[in-house]
Amino acid sequence: MNRRIAGFLALPVSALLLVAAAGCGSGNPYAAKVDGVTITQKQLENEMRSIAANDDYVKKVEETTQVRGTGAGDFDLAFTGLVLGQQIQYALVDREIEKRNIKILPADLQAAHTEVAAQAGGEDILKGFPTVYQATLVDRAAKVDRLTLALAGPTAGEEAVKAYYDTHKDEFTEACVSHILVTTQEKAVQLKAKIAAGADFTAVARSDSRDTGSAAQGGDLGCKINSDSFNVPDFIKAVLSQPIDQVGDPVQTTYGFHLIKVRSRTVPPFDQVADRAREKLVQASKAKLQEWINTAVANAKITVNAKYGTFNKQSYKVDPPAPKPTLAPTTAPPPSGIVPLPSKP
Repeated sequence: MNRRIAGFLALPVSALLLVAAAGCGSGNPYAAKVDGVTITQKQLENEMRSIAANDDYVKKVEETTQVRGTGAGDFDLAFTGLVLGQQIQYALVDREIEKRNIKILPADLQAAHTEVAAQAGGEDILKGFPTVYQATLVDRAAKVDRLTLALAGPTAGEEAVKAYYDTHKDEFTEACVSHILVTTQEKAVQLKAKIAAGADFTAVARSDSRDTGSAAQGGDLGCKINSDSFNVPDFIKAVLSQPIDQVGDPVQTTYGFHLIKVRSRTVPPFDQVADRAREKLVQASKAKLQEWINTAVANAKITVNAKYGTFNKQSYKVDPPAPKPTLAPTTAPPPSGIVPLPSKP
């Protein structure tokens, strides 16, 4: 995956929760400047403290990315650069939101809260951050999603979401489904013939299906089978196309061969799936958001305080400053690559 997509658009847990408000601070040294907008060192330090306050989140991030430095209150310099790089990108988002006069609605915040909680690792982990910081994270995610919608076309907001729903009904179709799972196509053909000759589908499922969970229910998988809840493409393709109440031809998946019976198929009304429609539209529009951030970063004048390094317009991160070379061999340990933070007032 492109590094810029992973770092900004896909918003993995190691990057999503790294957002700070950008503004001017009187007498406060700058961490970065973005086209005249100042991100202060205090804002960066507060951001880092908010992250550090959530032990569960830090442990999760440190499964893949070093967060803390070697001393008390220290952060890894590369991680600090990641945080600051994210702040720079979100400063550009804020400017574009203001330029387009985009209003963040309660529905946007509600959808963004669900998104942020999921990417943080769950609601409990999200609640581990200070309350004000939680609100900031949700607000920023909502802004990115609304900007994505605005970039998708001339319509925006609920109109665009509803239009997506209207033109992608298959993605929201839900079906009541039963199935029988066996290991070979020959066995599946035999069981289909047996059912066609009059055998009861539920009885055959109980006796022959290798899916022990649904077999006990006569093959019943429930009534919420859709492309989101059941990520098996060939199975879902059959669910969406088979005639109702007929046993279809065997369908092969990585699990084996399925005999599928669709008992009913419906499309929920828009108000029941509006959040899903919004999420799908956002995902479908990510390419345009990627194009926008590429252009915005390329055209922006970005200055980073030398103590943090330099902004890399290829990776969208702040590269830490290179350690100063020594003039002679030394037995002293190498630089630790950390930024000590001032004591909290």
